[in-house]
Amino acid sequence: MTSERPSGQRVVLRRYPQGPLQPSDFAVESDATPSMQDGEFLVSTIFVSVDPMLRLFVDQAPFGGAMPPMPLGTTIPGAAVGKVIESRHPGFAAGDLVEGRFGWRHYATSNGAGVNRVNPALGAPENALGIAGLPGFTAYVGLHAAGGVKPGQTILVSGAAGAVGSAAGALIRARGARAVGIVGGEAKRRYLIDEVGYDVVADRFAPDFLGQLAAALPKGADVYFDNVGGPLLPQLIPLMARGGLVLICGLMAQYQDSDGEHIKDFLPEILRAVMFKSLRIQGFTQAGQDALRPAFEQELAALLTSGQLRPKVHIEDGIERLPSALVNLFDKSTTGKVVVRVAQNAASSSKGHSVLEESH
Repeated sequence: MTSERPSGQRVVLRRYPQGPLQPSDFAVESDATPSMQDGEFLVSTIFVSVDPMLRLFVDQAPFGGAMPPMPLGTTIPGAAVGKVIESRHPGFAAGDLVEGRFGWRHYATSNGAGVNRVNPALGAPENALGIAGLPGFTAYVGLHAAGGVKPGQTILVSGAAGAVGSAAGALIRARGARAVGIVGGEAKRRYLIDEVGYDVVADRFAPDFLGQLAAALPKGADVYFDNVGGPLLPQLIPLMARGGLVLICGLMAQYQDSDGEHIKDFLPEILRAVMFKSLRIQGFTQAGQDALRPAFEQELAALLTSGQLRPKVHIEDGIERLPSALVNLFDKSTTGKVVVRVAQNAASSSKGHSVLEESH
């Protein structure tokens, strides 16, 4: 090791959002490389994940005040893929490609907790932040929580063009069930049908949106995999099959501050549908489900090798793009898994990646 340590940049919380998220809520700062202790290793970040759940953590009162606020000036947390460039940890060596919660910064240290080696059998490195990472594993765990996917079932997925939704749809189809998706816009609808393999996709912006879904669900949905929440849930719950399951994965429509806008209480009509149709509503989390990961990776590797899964990743370049990429998840509903390539050495960029380019 040379005495001169590399330095980079980081993205910090500049101010608490007031209403919808703005890029100016964040700031990009110079960042000295953190000191490494015995039992730790130093990572040079290559790809950083952009996830809607981050919106909750930057609030002044996260989760309605259930958590203390993140101090201003704090590095934004988040998953990333990077290369170990120096190690004092017996389990990791320089050159290892790893995924962990390294945050929105060029360099990070870790003691190895929560860090996974990137599995080359699961495709390009950025897949470790998408189909082979938290989004894909979340979809897998959710379908496991639903009792598995059975041939002949019809499973409805909202936010179907997002990272979790597209992974869920691919897994549903690969297991022989019928996948019905919900997206906003014709381009996303065609993407899900032509490339992900959804059987039917309804455009929530279309004037006959509910009519499209009713036609696609003549016997109702056996499972509704909800990534969105908000006013969409009460619209869809009447389309459930008797005894069906509403699986709550995310509530993206409720992550942004409503800025005082009155929101109707839909609970009474939801509860009526639950009672009359004998429905179940269940939440789940991937936390604590590491025992499922070997089976997940084995199934995923087989689907990737066979071509049944063709993951798409929306890649932007430069650490300064992270704030706007997060805002665009809400303002422009970016398709597919969103990552930002922050590697300071352009040679770190791998070739042949599966990239979905979009004009916004």
